[in-house]
Amino acid sequence: MPIRFTEFLKVLNGEAVDDQIKHELIVNKVLYFAGLYNKKIQDTEEWQERKRRLVLQRDAIKEFAEIAEKLGLRYIIVKTFKLFPYVPDDVDILIIDTNLMSGLINELKKRGYFIRKIGTPEVTIRKVANKTYVDLDIHHKMASGNYIYYDAFILWQNYKKIIIDGYQTYVPSPQDECIITMAHAVLKEFEILLSDFLQIHLCIKQNYIEPNYLSLTGHIETYKLIQKKICLTFLDKIAFPYRLKIWEVVYVYLHNLKHRMRREGYKPLLEFVSSAGARGIKKVFTLRV
Repeated sequence: MPIRFTEFLKVLNGEAVDDQIKHELIVNKVLYFAGLYNKKIQDTEEWQERKRRLVLQRDAIKEFAEIAEKLGLRYIIVKTFKLFPYVPDDVDILIIDTNLMSGLINELKKRGYFIRKIGTPEVTIRKVANKTYVDLDIHHKMASGNYIYYDAFILWQNYKKIIIDGYQTYVPSPQDECIITMAHAVLKEFEILLSDFLQIHLCIKQNYIEPNYLSLTGHIETYKLIQKKICLTFLDKIAFPYRLKIWEVVYVYLHNLKHRMRREGYKPLLEFVSSAGARGIKKVFTLRV
């Protein structure tokens, strides 16, 4: 059963967690966060594994930054750092210099990584260590199938530098990271997780979401849809994961498509049509009416 925000607050306040609730915390990617408040969760192997994974992910980011500096590779780590304590399933990295991809993968292989999966917009590289693993999802575009839902060069123009264990790395601006969270949930996953809700709600509280920037990136309707779901969350009318309805997803897609076609001609339409067989786009047709 999906979990409501009110139930999640009870977990944070120390309420006992059964296997069903624990499963929903895992699915919604908030188990680690919940365990920092609810000490009972810290006794579970699932929470301890995520603690180990977080350490391995930080080490992997440092390794990646070292290799990127050696190769002269421009990159941005996306969907990985949140405004609350968070352990992602994988570290998502957007490569700007796509011509250096093969050299990058060869360097990672020398450090114990292996190719786990090759998808349309990304390659997944894995390392196993310390009774856990780290996956690096290396993207050459922010896309669902072939359809680009966020412009890589907008991200690069606005990147921020952060320090991880003494090493410099690159992340999106807070505004870009917030919109990516919304766009990824609506246009790629077609569902909203509790972790998405927390991130976007905190973005709103921090004033990171600006109407002019939503217009520039083509995500005004994406935000309006998410905003409605946030209101329903506080009214305790929806639970997470929340599966979007087909007409909601299609409406946002059409708005974003129209925005892009004004700037890029028919290229976005061709992307959308060519993505019809991709796993992400096919999911649209399984949604509720």
